[in-house]
Amino acid sequence: MRTILTILAASTITLGACTNSDNPQLSMCQAVAKQLSNNTVSSWDSNSEQDNVRNRVVKVSFTSSQGQSNVLSCNYPKHEDGTIDTAPDRVALNNQAVDGKVLLSAGTKASKELLAGTYKNTVAASAELANQAADKAGDLADKAKDAAIDGAKALQDLQKQ
Repeated sequence: MRTILTILAASTITLGACTNSDNPQLSMCQAVAKQLSNNTVSSWDSNSEQDNVRNRVVKVSFTSSQGQSNVLSCNYPKHEDGTIDTAPDRVALNNQAVDGKVLLSAGTKASKELLAGTYKNTVAASAELANQAADKAGDLADKAKDAAIDGAKALQDLQKQ
């Protein structure tokens, strides 16, 4: 089980910096819920968090496309320095513990989903920034051209005197 958790933690170690959420634990718990429910989440009903010295517990309530209400509880280890893992070490679906191998599989797929979404958003944001930079560069080129023309006219005026 420790090996499974180590692999899962390693596969999601950078999610805190990569997810599109200010709350990577919530994002991961929701992504795991989607995986455990075979992507049948039709709505997120609520979420909550509880912190203590050793861990953070994130609970998400959701309704499946079949109309079934579910609650997923994700436990994230907290370290002495205050950092919190982005991979849960224990998960319970409707108060039933999720087997370590099932959690590893769901967590790995959830990590891929989150990273793919982050990649797409990063590409879109980069394209937007590139367009903004191109617009600014064009504006600056126009201003430089105008300044050069004004400078040349001023020089001509000085030569006429």
